Amino acid sequence: MENFNQYQYDDLLNREADVYANTKYQVILGFLAGRTGLKILNAGCGSGELSFLLAAAGHMIVGIDPAEEYIALAQKQLPESLRTRCSFSVNSIENFSMTEKFDCVIATDVLEHIADDLTAAKKLADMVVEGGDVIVTVPALPALFGYHDELLGHFRRYTKTTLGALMRGVGGITFKKLRYFGFTLIPICYLFSKVWRKPYPVASSGKGLGSFIRQLILGSMLTFDRFITMPLGTSLIFWGKRRASKDDCAA
Repeated sequence: MENFNQYQYDDLLNREADVYANTKYQVILGFLAGRTGLKILNAGCGSGELSFLLAAAGHMIVGIDPAEEYIALAQKQLPESLRTRCSFSVNSIENFSMTEKFDCVIATDVLEHIADDLTAAKKLADMVVEGGDVIVTVPALPALFGYHDELLGHFRRYTKTTLGALMRGVGGITFKKLRYFGFTLIPICYLFSKVWRKPYPVASSGKGLGSFIRQLILGSMLTFDRFITMPLGTSLIFWGKRRASKDDCAA
């Protein structure tokens, strides 16, 4: 992976215990509630935690990521009980191709890593069947761009307006949900990434009582964000449905 560094790898290693990421994953699972057996592409699957949750919910997962290290980690961590439901391979959105389309395509914290995010978003939408789901998450608020973004190789952070414009530019997608997530963490992210220029608490959490307490506090704060949409947040979550036509999207 180009510009791969230890901070990126540590960020993935901590993902399983990352209350922030896992609470966001629960929001995504809610979009698919009541359905099972969906064929899902997890583009930029990282170390596989979301793929495992989706597979455990009864879906079939194809996970791709351009980083060999991430795919190796996903394959290593894949529970034996889910091996028939998950497949992982080293690939990028730009180079990936399949003759069959997917019922759902998910890209969590991926588009900010890609210079031409519109082309990538169009590619994702083109891989979804008519009536299928397109789910995207990205880091929010350009004012928070700092140490964390630089080390993870982000090109940008988004606002609700810019992400909405991007997905409308894709064409053929009916908007179901576009919301901020992580309102309660804005001060923490600003202090760590902009002021102190240190890793977020999760990426440097480690183990032990201190880590447990941090996760407990974060979990309590994020329970609020999971169920109540606020006008700002540290992330944005988009959910849309693929239409047959390429008409302008309806918000």
